[in-house]
Amino acid sequence: MVKTQDIDVHEAFNEKKPNKYIEKYKMFCYVFGKYIDKKPQDDVAKSLYQADMVLTSGMFISLAVVTAAFASLAVFIFSIIFFRNSSSPLVYISVLTFLTFMLTVSGFPFMLYNKISNKNMNIEHDLPFTLGYMTILASAGSSPIDVIRKVSIEDYGDISIEFGKVMYRVDVLGEDAVSAMNHLIRNTSSESLRAICIDLANSMQSGGGLRTYLEMKSNELMDMRKKMQQEFVDSLGVYGEGYLSGVVMSVVLVVLMIVVTSALGIDLGPLTAKQMFQFFVYFALPFINIVFLILLWMKYSRSTL
Repeated sequence: MVKTQDIDVHEAFNEKKPNKYIEKYKMFCYVFGKYIDKKPQDDVAKSLYQADMVLTSGMFISLAVVTAAFASLAVFIFSIIFFRNSSSPLVYISVLTFLTFMLTVSGFPFMLYNKISNKNMNIEHDLPFTLGYMTILASAGSSPIDVIRKVSIEDYGDISIEFGKVMYRVDVLGEDAVSAMNHLIRNTSSESLRAICIDLANSMQSGGGLRTYLEMKSNELMDMRKKMQQEFVDSLGVYGEGYLSGVVMSVVLVVLMIVVTSALGIDLGPLTAKQMFQFFVYFALPFINIVFLILLWMKYSRSTL
């Protein structure tokens, strides 16, 4: 369980100086959020902890509701101005205002989910290299807690941030290393990192086998990464061949057809050869390329490579 006060841990990792106007707006919203914090919101607090957002549950919920209320008010005013003379002004105004409120409120959980998802992808990307560094440290005789401490001060992205939380609980809050690791195990969003942390916690308790485990796990993840890279290259090659054979060849054939039919004086229907050519070049071809790019984005936007 992540308590509200645990969120203060992230202040140590927040490198950017907060904008004073944003902070004032947060404090304004927290006038309502402090009543929400009287009743623990464990699920929201855990998600905020995983996303490394320095907010309490009440502040996050109040930010969503108050921001949605302001956005709805703005849309309500503009709707009155633009639709006051329409046939059904109440319908337009009420529907637009309601949609604005719902979309704004739902945008906050989506933003939270997106931050956690991106964080997990970054961890998956950096984990093999981090394990290699940890193997070197373990080979030099470092204890598990020293390995975690050194990784936390290095630049291994979100993995360093996660291990920094462990060191915060050990060095600042005075917890023992196993308890701090168990807290990270319960609350980290990455399943891969959770599995590593479980084995690290077991190594802390047993006092041995860290080097052998890290070498084995590092080799396993490196082999898995090579396999994923090969699959990525192969699938990208398939898409490339499909583009060449499907899109490029189609372009050549259509242009050739238009030129030949125009030269032979064959009727192409309601459109002239020039109109057909312009339609294909300025509409059909860009549309096909946009669809192809969207397919590529949907396929590879979540890739860790």
